[in-house]
Amino acid sequence: MVNRFFKKNFMAAILFIIFIFIFSGLNLFVSYKPIVECLNNAKTSNSSMRDTIKDLETTINENVFERYKFIDGYGYIQRLMGKNEESNFEVIKDEQGLSHYTFFADKPNPVKEIARRTIAFSKNVETSQKKFIYLMPPDKYIEGITKFPTGIPYNYANETADNFLEELKKSNISTIDLRDGLNNSGIPDDEIFFKTDHHWRIPTVFWEYGKLVEKLNNDYGLKLDESGFYRNKENYNIIKYNNVYIGSMGRKAGVYYSGIDDFTLIYPKFKTDYEFYAKTGEQESKLQGRFEDALLAVYPLRVRKDTYALEADKYFSYLYGNQGVVHVKNKEVLDGPKFLFIKDSLTVPLAAFLSTVSSDIYLIDPRYYKEDIVDFAKQVDVDFVFMAFYPQNLVKEFFPFYE
Repeated sequence: MVNRFFKKNFMAAILFIIFIFIFSGLNLFVSYKPIVECLNNAKTSNSSMRDTIKDLETTINENVFERYKFIDGYGYIQRLMGKNEESNFEVIKDEQGLSHYTFFADKPNPVKEIARRTIAFSKNVETSQKKFIYLMPPDKYIEGITKFPTGIPYNYANETADNFLEELKKSNISTIDLRDGLNNSGIPDDEIFFKTDHHWRIPTVFWEYGKLVEKLNNDYGLKLDESGFYRNKENYNIIKYNNVYIGSMGRKAGVYYSGIDDFTLIYPKFKTDYEFYAKTGEQESKLQGRFEDALLAVYPLRVRKDTYALEADKYFSYLYGNQGVVHVKNKEVLDGPKFLFIKDSLTVPLAAFLSTVSSDIYLIDPRYYKEDIVDFAKQVDVDFVFMAFYPQNLVKEFFPFYE
């Protein structure tokens, strides 16, 4: 009896060791090329040892053999258990079934330092011909709409945003809060944001674009789209793709836990003519033509890759996603206002829609633009400089500005 017991355990141990070796070999096969590319990129960019190790760890984690099958399996078990949080609160669900990023907190984050940096930035770039405005995009947690189940932590992102805007107003910095009125937009509560992502849906962005134009006209004396033509959805193609989009939260928790989103593409029916330029690192892009030719990446809409492939991220169809620097020139509106956005990803489709009523739009993303942003903002020929980071990005990493 004892011998049989030890034989069973011995065989189980041997099988487990064999499995480990096979799985390790498959992981090496899958991740070898990405690891080599990561090391080569670190060498050519002269990255620090710390950054190289961090990038290498990320590369290995993202190239585990059949990674998403493990994620799907784990997420499915969490769903069967009826849990409202996944992977130690990395992703949580509200009562409407929308996924969120959150963390345990008992008060808003401090904002004094980022407010000081923003105020200094404003003083450096604002002139009599160049107006600075902080533009606050909404968080996925919408007051009056979003409700968390008992025990789910709240991160105080909106309260952090409120405190930040209050600090700016004390120094007479102009602000526009795109959170205002969102719960009265007429958009169904569960369709304002993607359920699998932290980004707003494209119809929400289009609605906010209309409100932004209205605000600029009323408060800053612009005369954008006075007829309402460019804000009328009847003048746009609207194409809905069903069950095709999974966002960053869905990629972390799996489709069985988070579900899959629909994606709505909106672009002009009317005549458009653009020049588009983008540069990130050493990679440059130049395009021209209609809105859908120059400002839309159709590849994510056509790609038939794995559900989780980043190449299939529909949200970044607009302006080709996050780039270091972007310049959009509207050749149909030669005498319109010119805008610069210092921004995160929520601003990308908003800027694309605003381009229909402006002559030039520039975008800078601090995560990918490694030159001096203050110098760029001072030198570029624009009428308005917007800084726009949504509430959860109100952290020092997004404000690399110093006096």
